[in-house]
Amino acid sequence: MSYDCFGAGQKVTQTVYHGKSWQDKDVKPDEMYRVFLAVYQLHQMLWYLNEAALLLPAADIYEKIESAIQDLDRQTRQTPEALLKIDLEACREKTNQLLKKVWHRVQKTAKAPAGAKKSWDFIGRDFKKAVLDGQDFSMSLLIAANLEGCSLRGANFLGADLRDANFKNADLQESVFLTQAQVNTAKGNAYTKLLKFITRPEIWKK
Repeated sequence: MSYDCFGAGQKVTQTVYHGKSWQDKDVKPDEMYRVFLAVYQLHQMLWYLNEAALLLPAADIYEKIESAIQDLDRQTRQTPEALLKIDLEACREKTNQLLKKVWHRVQKTAKAPAGAKKSWDFIGRDFKKAVLDGQDFSMSLLIAANLEGCSLRGANFLGADLRDANFKNADLQESVFLTQAQVNTAKGNAYTKLLKFITRPEIWKK
């Protein structure tokens, strides 16, 4: 399974609806679903911000990151009515601006080539054994791209489409903004180096 709700489902049932489910008589299933979608998006932002807080290059803006985390967490604990009124686009824009600041700091540390032009379409691209440290793959299409044996330390995978991307023997252990859901849609093996909080898919162990 590639789907990951970032803990939003548990937050909605246990915190927002106080242990109730959509099957309870006093719960409106349609409302609960819309609340889940809102909390899911907030939790996704929180996931990225929590990772950002652990990145040493961003230590100088740690307080700003923590403040953003606390603000979003408070919003996830509101009533269903309040959650449905949240301006998610405004939250996302604020989060993205902060993540960009984090990313620029990581990129400098990774010593990525200066002046590289941002590209979005890498479908089927062959990068085999390339050094891609500090590369910005955010929001890019890496569908079926061959990244076998690549060094990807500090590479930014925020929102990238990694379906069927080949990461066999690649080094992802210091990449940033890579999620479990993304990894689950890609290909790898027992020698792929992963971040500590990413679980190696069973099929990769063969």
